[in-house]
Amino acid sequence: MALEYIGMCAGAIMLLSFPLIAYVMFKKLDAAERYLQFSTYIVGNRHTFRNTPFDGRPQRVLAMATVILIPRIFQWRRLALVEDVEKIPRTLKYWMVIPSLLLLTSVTTMMISSYFLYFY
Repeated sequence: MALEYIGMCAGAIMLLSFPLIAYVMFKKLDAAERYLQFSTYIVGNRHTFRNTPFDGRPQRVLAMATVILIPRIFQWRRLALVEDVEKIPRTLKYWMVIPSLLLLTSVTTMMISSYFLYFY
């Protein structure tokens, strides 16, 4: 019984995070991408997803959050520079990372609870 409530709460959080992601997509993403304009990962994502709906902005927000969270791995793979990521202001980093983590955590929780409901 608790799994149904956990899945419903995760679904509600996921639905409530969509307006937050939309705000970040249209108001904050361009400012954050200016700091990483020489990052091959960010530029590649921009060109790869330019013909998708909303010019690939949802994918670019998640890519930006990934670069902010693990910049050393991206530098090791020569996709971004840690120095460029450190230049991004802290509030802008929070705007990129928190909505993305909220969305991904709620989707993961909803999928795990539905898995346990189906098989048990």
